[in-house]
Order: sequence, then structure tokens, then C-alpha cells
Amino acid sequence: MPVHEKTIETLIEAVRKVSRSLDLDEVLDTIFDSVKELITYNAAVIYVMDPRSGEIHEFKTRGYLPQSISEDFLATGSGIIGWVIRNRAGEIVDDVKSDDRYVKVRAETRSEIAAPIIRVDGRVIGVINLESDVANGYDAQDLELLTMFASLAASAIDHTLLYRQVMRQRRVESELELARKVVEGLMPRAFPLLKEFDIYGTTVPYREVGGDYLDFIDSISERLLVLVADVSGKGLAAALIMVAFRAYFHATVINELAMRVVMGRVNRLVHETTDGERFITCFYGLIDPENKRLLYISAGHNPPLLLRNDGTSKLLTQGGMPLGIFETSRYSESVLEFQPDDILVLYTDGVVEARDQRDEEFGLKRLEEVVRAMSDRRAHEIVKAVMDAVNLHSVEVGGPEDDLTVSVIKVR
Repeated sequence: MPVHEKTIETLIEAVRKVSRSLDLDEVLDTIFDSVKELITYNAAVIYVMDPRSGEIHEFKTRGYLPQSISEDFLATGSGIIGWVIRNRAGEIVDDVKSDDRYVKVRAETRSEIAAPIIRVDGRVIGVINLESDVANGYDAQDLELLTMFASLAASAIDHTLLYRQVMRQRRVESELELARKVVEGLMPRAFPLLKEFDIYGTTVPYREVGGDYLDFIDSISERLLVLVADVSGKGLAAALIMVAFRAYFHATVINELAMRVVMGRVNRLVHETTDGERFITCFYGLIDPENKRLLYISAGHNPPLLLRNDGTSKLLTQGGMPLGIFETSRYSESVLEFQPDDILVLYTDGVVEARDQRDEEFGLKRLEEVVRAMSDRRAHEIVKAVMDAVNLHSVEVGGPEDDLTVSVIKVR
């Protein structure tokens, strides 16, 4: 029996009401109200789900006691609702007591009707399910009407999901932008002026924010503190840990404690904060300009590259475990005696591990070649040349896939 013309008008008006909002919760409430004008029910539930994973985005009920909602009832693969999703077709159950598919939630329910919510691309994104307290409460015309309504309401629901996704993305972008500004504010804006030293460095995050950290502190006695660190992982989580690490380090180092004591305390703080699930590689150095030497501790960090004027080079490989892995890790200082025209290059793993289209890393050899070729230039020019070379090396695969940090300390 075809749907009556007046009923069609009611259906169209109902769809108009549903389409007026971009709030999913409000849309579902409107669906309940609109369906009530078309089909009588004593209880109802609407599922909105991810068509790929089958996970529920949201569900809403009417006529059910909150304590009666079970895990089986919420599982989209079970009951009449699960059958409708799998078969992409509506279903009528004249007597739920004689149908094994029924998930008993209401003792009063005797009959049930359900229709899939199908997008224009054919994917099922939900189900409208109605229950009646009388047997044989629904007929073929009710199913036709509910199926039509579900099909028309699918567009409104899909729009709310898209709107929710866009708003969530905007919030994420806003939070990332805030985090980026915070992190940028922590990076050095000017570089220390030391007699007979030329110093420069830069950090470029792989994403909006990153876990690399570069710092210079010139208020520690007569020496300049140099710090390069790399938090395991990428993105916002790594950046937040890096911000906490900076706070720990500044609060500890300001007391002018021995370097090994500073590292031990910061290591414990990092371990307590991350429960050993994250770690930080770190190079902590103190430049003594009077005696032209560097005291340093490396906590699992990429060994700095030292280039001598006589053409030789060496890596500062002495060091201990990355910060945060073990609570009781111990550290000790090493010493580097600077010579005229020495160039010390500090970097993070994103520099040497950047890959090209052949999956070859940029590597230490290329790093040394670039610095050697620019050895007569200023520190900022050498840093720029290294960054340009790394980016060029990986340009055909979309650029580096990690944060990049390079700092050059040049003895004039």
C-alpha cells in the first residue's frame, strides 16, 4: 500500500527540521520527534557509526531505563540492529519473544522495526530502531516510511559528522598553533657574543611543533651553557615533554651545581614524568672562553662532529644513557680543548637520518663535506648550508621526516 500524500508532506517537513542543525545530538533529538509524527513507538534508539570500523560515533535512546543499556545492546554487530547493518535492509519483528535476534532491554517490548541510515555513496552510517509494547505493531508501510525517512535523514547526519570533524580539526590546529608559539618562544632569539667564538644554531620542526630543543644560557658564571636535546617521538606530545624538560633544566642549572649533578636530577625528573616510556637524548656543554675548552656530558645524543684546521675530524662519543630511561643513570663530564679554527657541529638525528629517494641517509660524511666546504664562512652561513643540503637530499621524498636542529660553534 503506497505512502499517503499527506504522510509524504509530513515526511518532507520532518526532514527539513532534521536538516536545520549541525549539532549531531540536536539532530538525533529532532529525528526522534519527527519519527513520532510518522510512526508510533514506545522506545527508540538511533546508532550513528563509522562505516569503515563499525565503531559507534554516537547513540541516543528514548524510552529505555539507563541501567538497562547493556554491552550487547551497544554492540552494532548484535541483535536486529546488527542484522540491519549487515544486510543493509530494514526489518520488522512482529513478536520479539519468538525472535532469537532480539536483545532484551525492555520487558514491555513486543514488536520492533529498524531501518538502515545509508549515505549517498551506499555506506551504512547508522540505524533507526523503534520498539512497540504491542505485538504486530508495525507493517510494511511503516517500514517503507521509516526507510525513506532514514535515507533522507542520512544527508543531515553526514553533514553533522563532517561539521564535527572540521571543528575538531580547527581545535587541533588552534591548539597546535598555540603550542607552536609557546615552543618558538623558548628557542634562542639571539646568539651569545663570545670573544674568539662564532656561534649560531637553528631548529626546524617536522610538523607544526616538534621535540627538538636548542638553548644557550650565558648567565652561568663566566661560562656559556650550550644545550641540544631531542625528545623521542614527534608532534605535540614530544613538544610538551620538551617544554617540561626545559623547565626542569633551567630550574636545576641555575643553582650552579656540578654538571653531573644537574644531569642526574633532570634524568630523575624526566623518568618520573614519563614513567620511562619516553626518553630524551641530550648534549649539555659549558664553554670556557678564557681557557678555550668545552666541558660536556652527552646523554645518548648524536655525537657532535669536531673538524680541525689540519683536515682531521673526530666525534665526541663519550657519554651515558638517554635521560628518562633509568631513574638511577649516572653521568660524568668530558673535556675538549679547542684549537684555533676548530668547528664543532651539534645536531639531532633528523639531520643525519634524512633519506633520499634511494633510501640513503644524509649521513655524517655528507655533513662533514658540507661544513668543510663552508669552513671559511660565518657560523650562520654554515648552518644554512647544512640545512639546505639536508632538504635538497630528501626533496624527492617530500623532505625530511623528523625535526632538524643544527648548531655550529666556530673558534675564530
